[in-house]
Amino acid sequence: MKKYSKGKMKLKRNIIFLAMLFVTLLLVGIVMLFAFCFRNSIEVESQTSDAQNVSDDVAQNSLPIVVDNMVIGATYENRWVSANKYFLKSNNKSDIDIYVYNSNIRAGKYQIKDLYTREDAVFVNTTYPNYIDEYFALSQDTNYAVESQLKEVSQEEKDYQYVKKALGFYRLYNSSIKINNVYSGYLNSSTPIRIISVTSSKKGIVGGIYSAIIAAYPNENTSKIVQYSYTKDLDNADDFPIYSLEFLADFNGDGNAELVTREVKEFEVEYNIFECKDNKYTRVLNEKIKLN
Repeated sequence: MKKYSKGKMKLKRNIIFLAMLFVTLLLVGIVMLFAFCFRNSIEVESQTSDAQNVSDDVAQNSLPIVVDNMVIGATYENRWVSANKYFLKSNNKSDIDIYVYNSNIRAGKYQIKDLYTREDAVFVNTTYPNYIDEYFALSQDTNYAVESQLKEVSQEEKDYQYVKKALGFYRLYNSSIKINNVYSGYLNSSTPIRIISVTSSKKGIVGGIYSAIIAAYPNENTSKIVQYSYTKDLDNADDFPIYSLEFLADFNGDGNAELVTREVKEFEVEYNIFECKDNKYTRVLNEKIKLN
């Protein structure tokens, strides 16, 4: 009759446990590799539909936010209102004073004469005579549009580190970095910020490319994704966006600046306003223009 020592039995149990652990990890690794290799697209951004669901009372009193003659949305008492709800409900649609900012320089006080729609977007006719330069307009005068001090600056080595930190896990899909533009400004009176527009410089290991907007905080040495889009199917990438930063200003009068980004796709251009709250960027307004 064979005798088994306690040591041999314990060793056998440990071997069985390790074998099961190895098989489990192997299966998890295969699933992750499958998901990694065969995932065709990724979009990363936080968004809310609150602007579409405000009460009629808020919408009726709302005042427009205009970017390049298009109504991106509206505000009332720090609340966001969608462009469609503003157009349908607001009492403030014509003969409204607007304060125009061009490259964060106050261009002057003008008026909205009337509104019109085109392909589901709302546009304005104004008394502003400059139709060449990009601009944004608010219905309340604010020095903070200038105080945010957004300006394009030279890229530095630290900007690459900010991008790497922000992308984190997504660098597995494509780790190359091409910084297109870097902007410096202030999120509020005490928080400097750098906004980095970045794309991949080459295809990733499974053939994909990406575009992103990264927000970096020099005082804290931290960074985070505002928008990120990845695609592997380059032959059918009609909806793949190229992101750019347009403006940094306080659009709802709460003392904190919001980001206006533009994303260009093959058949449309989309404008977005991102609000930073609780250390997180959320898209609060967006409108699209179809390209003919």
